[in-house]
Amino acid sequence: MIEFVEDVKKILPYDREQYLNFFDDDDSSIDWNGVSVLLGSEGKKNALVEFADAYECLVKNIVLKLDNGSFWIVNHDDKDLAWFPNEENNLTHLRNLFKQREISNAYKGALALTKDDLLSLSKDLILYPSSVFNKESLLYKNLDISHGELPFIIKIYSDFCIDLLSTDKILLEKMVSSYSQHPFIIKKYRGTSF
Repeated sequence: MIEFVEDVKKILPYDREQYLNFFDDDDSSIDWNGVSVLLGSEGKKNALVEFADAYECLVKNIVLKLDNGSFWIVNHDDKDLAWFPNEENNLTHLRNLFKQREISNAYKGALALTKDDLLSLSKDLILYPSSVFNKESLLYKNLDISHGELPFIIKIYSDFCIDLLSTDKILLEKMVSSYSQHPFIIKKYRGTSF
């Protein structure tokens, strides 16, 4: 099951405005905790392939560990923009999903997915924000993959980095401890302690 939901705020299990305030260093009423999960790139021959393979495994494992039958939400991180502002020949699975469902490339909103659908699209979602698709300017936004019930976010950036965020420090620590070994380097957000 995949649904296209235009009103992203309605389906997120957290307050999006409060979450965005956390990144703006505003006074946030709820404490978010986060880590950056970095991939060491020393001696890598093909950084994009290494990035996609390692992070796909990471994302799939997190999804499998956290899944409880709820849905998952994929949305642009800070504001809703058109999903595909160009007609490039990339992100084949994701573009085919839009085409099969007769959804315009200009669609602005979130995707609500089951675990299996999310797993099948995981590589395209990981590569989505990558500037490798448009060397002149970044057309695709960073993505947030959120659990439908838990305040847990997998944030995918354009610079070969994935962050994990949660208001549940114990849950975040549990996820981080599973992936704190090679090939990943874990960097805690300022203010995150466990």
